[in-house]
Amino acid sequence: MTRLPSIDAFAADTRGREVSGATNDDRELAIELLLSDDLSKRDLLLRHRVHGAEWSVIQGKFISAIKKFMANGGYGVAATIGDLVSVTRQGGRSKNYDFDGSFLCGSGSKQQLRIELKRGDSIYDQPQFLQLYATVGDMVTGSIEPYSAWFFDNYISEVAKLASVTAPTRSEYLKKCFGTDYEVFEHTKLLYRLDVRGSSVNKRLQTLAFTSIDKYLAKLESNHSLVDLKSIQARLDSQLGKLFVSWSPDAQDFAVEVFSKESMALTSSISTKKRSNGQRSCLVIINKAGQPVQALLRWKNHNCLLGPAWQISLSSR
Repeated sequence: MTRLPSIDAFAADTRGREVSGATNDDRELAIELLLSDDLSKRDLLLRHRVHGAEWSVIQGKFISAIKKFMANGGYGVAATIGDLVSVTRQGGRSKNYDFDGSFLCGSGSKQQLRIELKRGDSIYDQPQFLQLYATVGDMVTGSIEPYSAWFFDNYISEVAKLASVTAPTRSEYLKKCFGTDYEVFEHTKLLYRLDVRGSSVNKRLQTLAFTSIDKYLAKLESNHSLVDLKSIQARLDSQLGKLFVSWSPDAQDFAVEVFSKESMALTSSISTKKRSNGQRSCLVIINKAGQPVQALLRWKNHNCLLGPAWQISLSSR
């Protein structure tokens, strides 16, 4: 049986639930069903006995936003009159967008669209528009270990000690530390249950995470050649032409935007951003539009446990 999303994923007050990712997943599932090329899947929502009319409005607003944007075009997307026929949800780390969209042009030809679904008023000032795991080939050159390996070498023994277990091997750790299954390591299995807000374990893990991030970023700040601008630029180039469709709970509507070449083009101006306590948290690179591209180094799934990653955002200021 197909799982159905909750209409509450499009409600105005969803901020408190965003941390779990469940609301984002429901929005993506809703668009997948509402724009499926299988009409029976669309009907699961459109003919819903309670929320069918509401789902119809969401479907109409999504299609209308895409059509309006395509009619005007911009930043490398040619102006095209037509209709959004269907979308296919993408998944996995090999894809850097949420949906393949099939757009039927007035000429009768079909154009494939790369679509990324976001929440908010704009792609600017989002918590992130791109995420890169802190592993080999992302963000830093081969002259320095990626943060994941550097953290293992300098801090994993202390994390394992906190759980009173033996640390995993380096190869095992680097193979599995980017997942979401806390059962993969003995220390993550135990600390996940103990990492409760305000607890001594929670405070210690946060201290280790913030301290390690600060020291790692200090290395990059003192030697800019360690930052792999070429690799980062290639990642940003992949964002060009992608349609970012942002759902605004306040406006109750979708907005479609694309990044300009200038916003995705990096300069060599590199610095760091600090937390209120003075510790470094973020690598900052100015783009050719004069805006800061910020790469926040963080742990996705509990501090020091799983998912060391760079969370990349772009500020309009």
